[in-house]
Amino acid sequence: MGTGAVFGSGAFTSIEADRNVNLEVTGDTGSAQVGFSPGSGATSIVGTDTNESVDIINFEQTNLNEQAKTSFENALEVDNNSQSKVNLYIDDSTTGVGDDPTNGEVLDFREGSAGVSIVGSDQAITLDPDGGSSDGGYSDTVELDIVVDLRDDGVDGDDLSEISDVTFVVEAVQQ
Repeated sequence: MGTGAVFGSGAFTSIEADRNVNLEVTGDTGSAQVGFSPGSGATSIVGTDTNESVDIINFEQTNLNEQAKTSFENALEVDNNSQSKVNLYIDDSTTGVGDDPTNGEVLDFREGSAGVSIVGSDQAITLDPDGGSSDGGYSDTVELDIVVDLRDDGVDGDDLSEISDVTFVVEAVQQ
């Protein structure tokens, strides 16, 4: 009794090919799959910089009280313009971003009505498709609070100034 294998059957393990790709970027307002804009409570702390090739959301706050926790309610609005449910969270790999100032995390983003941090994939919130009604979770739009917590002895305003980018992660929900 013997066994054998057939080689040269036309199967392959890898193919590499070049193709032309046309990529375009759209601004957050109007036609973006997920739009970011100043929220209803933003006043002058959140602005949009359109001088770059893409819109940039700027958090512009000075004179924060050291050794204090400052909350900016409904500062940032996120709108799901796609036709799919999406999960939204903040990438927790940026130093200084999170909800634990004892670990040097001074900047947090929280879902407004629940007051729960959305930093880290395990804290993701779900947004319904554009125009969809809430099914007990969130609608297609959510306003986020921005919280700066400088109360821990190991942090100060310099910790906040070292944060230059925050990554928002939006993932389609598999249905």
